Amino acid sequence: MNYSFRLGVKYRNKSGNYDSSGDCGHGKFTDEKTNEAVLGCGVDCDGGGIGVHLAKDDKSVIVKLERIRIWKDKNYDEDAAQDLVAGADDKSFRLDRTTLKDCETLVTDRKELAAIRHK
Repeated sequence: MNYSFRLGVKYRNKSGNYDSSGDCGHGKFTDEKTNEAVLGCGVDCDGGGIGVHLAKDDKSVIVKLERIRIWKDKNYDEDAAQDLVAGADDKSFRLDRTTLKDCETLVTDRKELAAIRHK
């Protein structure tokens, strides 16, 4: 199986929606330091990436990042790209399950969006 990701970002001090996406490849990679399963995902053309770790409760994931390329308001022009660089206190994020409705702004395919709204 191949996996991909789409990530939405909202800043506290900036207006607009930012997002990124990329491929995660397939299979599992085991982190040699922690001996836990990690799915490594990257943005094309050296756009950085994220590591997705399964949380110990198996009900959420931990997303770790150092740097990832993001775009504002789905403007994917290379000149509009920015790098989101993790600071000392925001390198790791716990993501709990949510409803599909919460992710509507990340969906770019019209048929997929219609299917989400129909449910």
